[in-house]
Amino acid sequence: MNRFSTLLLTSVLAGSLGACSDDPAVTPTDGGVTPTDTGASCSPPPDAGGPRPYFQCTSDNVCPTGRYMNNPTRPGYRLTYIKITQPAALASAAILSTVNPTLQRGTFLWGLQLDLTANTFRTGGLNPMFTRGTTGVGLMDGQFAFFNGNGPGTMPARYNPISGSVMVTGDRAATATVTTTVNIPIFSDEAGTMLLTQLPMDNARITNINLTADRGCIGLGIPTGGRYTETTSRWLTEDVSDTPYGVVDADITVENAKMVSVTIGGNPTPLCNIISGADCMTDPMGSWARQPDATVNGMPAYHLRANFAAISANIAQ
Repeated sequence: MNRFSTLLLTSVLAGSLGACSDDPAVTPTDGGVTPTDTGASCSPPPDAGGPRPYFQCTSDNVCPTGRYMNNPTRPGYRLTYIKITQPAALASAAILSTVNPTLQRGTFLWGLQLDLTANTFRTGGLNPMFTRGTTGVGLMDGQFAFFNGNGPGTMPARYNPISGSVMVTGDRAATATVTTTVNIPIFSDEAGTMLLTQLPMDNARITNINLTADRGCIGLGIPTGGRYTETTSRWLTEDVSDTPYGVVDADITVENAKMVSVTIGGNPTPLCNIISGADCMTDPMGSWARQPDATVNGMPAYHLRANFAAISANIAQ
């Protein structure tokens, strides 16, 4: 399997302790320009012939001022950055140039919603047929919704979210482990009509969720050249002491990994082949370069762990 195939498949899998600013949301002007938080100015990013992405002039790591203003007791988030640390085959730094652009442009939409009064959560894929806003490319102030039995294909419920209980300790939250499988789709187009692949997760749980006072961001955006830009800026997934802003743990069973494929140039490649370093369909498991390191109901699986960053999002209740 060539390096390009590996990197593209990696895109399937796919924040300082300082709190985000409590400034109110700012309505961008002049094609995406926002008032700066430093009094300085910066050049706008290229519009590439389409809508200019949201940007903000700043030299500091930032929770963008144009973000959606969350309900503090029922916040919603959209993942903006992810750093996989397990399994080894997917823990390459190459994901920084593959998985994160799909999150930034909205073909990979992963949502997290908390109810801190009822102590519950939901997480899973967000339907790409969301209502786009007017800020930048429409992700920052879009209105999102989880799939609800309306996924594409013959199994309309396969992308439905999972839910369970959540516990808050200080400024951190952690969810219970959910044994129901959640499939998070990765599309190759913004309309969600062309499925690149899906991420099948069992025993999913999210821990170390950093809750700022205004629930604005989990992690912080990193400006480049005095400018944060919605579609290109990286995000911090750990603070200065290397404590993650949020962690996803889950298990991917060998059988599910065999059934999930990523289509590259018209050729489907089983996810299992990438993770195991072998041909899962023909090679005996004992000969695989990377052996399963987890189990789900007694069946072999691979453990997935990823640190993540996220921004507040308007997710329908």
